[in-house]
Amino acid sequence: MKFVFDILQNTSFLMGSIAGLAIIIAVISVIRLWNIKARLKDKEKFRLILEHADEGILIVQKLKFRYANKRVYELMGLSQDSGVSNNLLDYIYPDDLDIVLDSYEKTMLSNDKESSFKVRLLKKDKSILWVFIRSVPIVWDDEPANLSFIRDITQQKMMEQDLQQAQRMEAIGALSGGIAHDFNNILTTIIGTAEVVLMDCPQDHPGKDEFEQIQESGYRARDLVRQILTISRENVKDVQPLYLSPIIKEALKLLRSTLPKNIKIIEKIDKQLDVVKADSIQMYQVFMNLCTNAKHALEKSDSPCLEVNLKNVTLPFSDKKASNDLKPGSYIELSVRDNGAGIDPDIHHKIFKPYFTTKDKNAGVGLGLATTLGIVRQSGGHIFFESAPGKGSCFTVYLPVHQMEKSNGRVLEKIEPVQGQGKILFVDDEKEITAIAKKMFENLGFSVMTANSGRQALECFARSPDFFDLMITDLAMPEMTGQTLVKEVMRIRPGFPVIMCTGHSDTFDEKKAKEIGIMEYIVKPYNMKELSIIALKYIKKSKAA
Repeated sequence: MKFVFDILQNTSFLMGSIAGLAIIIAVISVIRLWNIKARLKDKEKFRLILEHADEGILIVQKLKFRYANKRVYELMGLSQDSGVSNNLLDYIYPDDLDIVLDSYEKTMLSNDKESSFKVRLLKKDKSILWVFIRSVPIVWDDEPANLSFIRDITQQKMMEQDLQQAQRMEAIGALSGGIAHDFNNILTTIIGTAEVVLMDCPQDHPGKDEFEQIQESGYRARDLVRQILTISRENVKDVQPLYLSPIIKEALKLLRSTLPKNIKIIEKIDKQLDVVKADSIQMYQVFMNLCTNAKHALEKSDSPCLEVNLKNVTLPFSDKKASNDLKPGSYIELSVRDNGAGIDPDIHHKIFKPYFTTKDKNAGVGLGLATTLGIVRQSGGHIFFESAPGKGSCFTVYLPVHQMEKSNGRVLEKIEPVQGQGKILFVDDEKEITAIAKKMFENLGFSVMTANSGRQALECFARSPDFFDLMITDLAMPEMTGQTLVKEVMRIRPGFPVIMCTGHSDTFDEKKAKEIGIMEYIVKPYNMKELSIIALKYIKKSKAA
């Protein structure tokens, strides 16, 4: 280039001839060509920078896209090769339109002031993408425009939602714990009273069925309290052999009272069902999650129908389900079918992912199916589904059959009231509970003395420590707790058998009970007859010692 500049400095020498003029034109052309190549080279550099940026870069003019880099297409799940809408409003979550329009208007009016905000976008598959957008006003093709930098913050929002959910559940857990304690005490009285009446009630008594219904309702209320506690707290799962039919039937009773009346429920439950090994509360949750999804799918159906099937099946080696996700063998099959809107094939692969949802923001957060799949897999099973737009959906759960150990043929002897089977000191600050317990145990042949406070019980025990064979005490009592009472009783008579009962406790559990020498730790409401079996066992051990 120095050569070119030297020639230009001697233009006076060249101006005298046509050849000199041609040389000048050629030199100018070379300079222009060099500038064009330099600009193209710089343009390619800028293009590479924009296309490989971590953030989405978008230029919006009159609410239309004028430029979008590669990252924008990746975030939105769009293809640069296929025709897509360039209308900004087509990609904004409906509830967030005002946020975007306000920000766009303020940025355009301010001319030099940037704005930033968080907003939800709708991807091609209709899933939600949380983004942070920073916008600045610019001029594009001589007209005002908006330059936006877009950053994906979906994971951050999920963490925030998890934290908020954890805080809510912690508050619910604290509240439900207090309610559970009082409610379980009430249920203990209700269930116990029904038991006492049924013991005295002849087989042909006209009120027998009603008291059995009261007792059964008490147990249902007990299970409901446990469900609330399980949902609000991360309790240890109670995995055990169980029949699914009572759980499904109980849930269907609740569904019939909560679902819209126009939804027809078809129930097909086999009578002879095998046993599975699972947590009853979690199985209840699985079924209710599937039915809740079906309910939303049926909202716009003209003749909505929900069909529930429960049966034994055997998956052979040739079955695709057995070859892909399950071992061949015996299973319990639970299916929930609806004739609703169906599921778009484009999102079939996403429906079990956490936080994926097609519902409105107040209808769910996208955890139902993810939680359901997790529970079923933990139980050794799997979920399959079939769905098509306009033809409804069917979710089918397979749980492996649990092989029960063969019985040794012995039958438990029926407990009959036998006088002199033992002397029990029964302690509870609820007078109704002590009154029912005294009558029940005396009907079963025990001698019972009651106390309505820890101090009263300790005074009674201290007067004659060898008189009693067993103490059954409540945990939460005013003035002196059951835990303190047990320690004092153990100090007076080491090894004395104690059964601890509680409505609910966050600070004292079975492990701590065993550490201070308590024989059994029982959560209210208890079955009095079952409690008497436990009491008799420890009384016999105490007398044998």
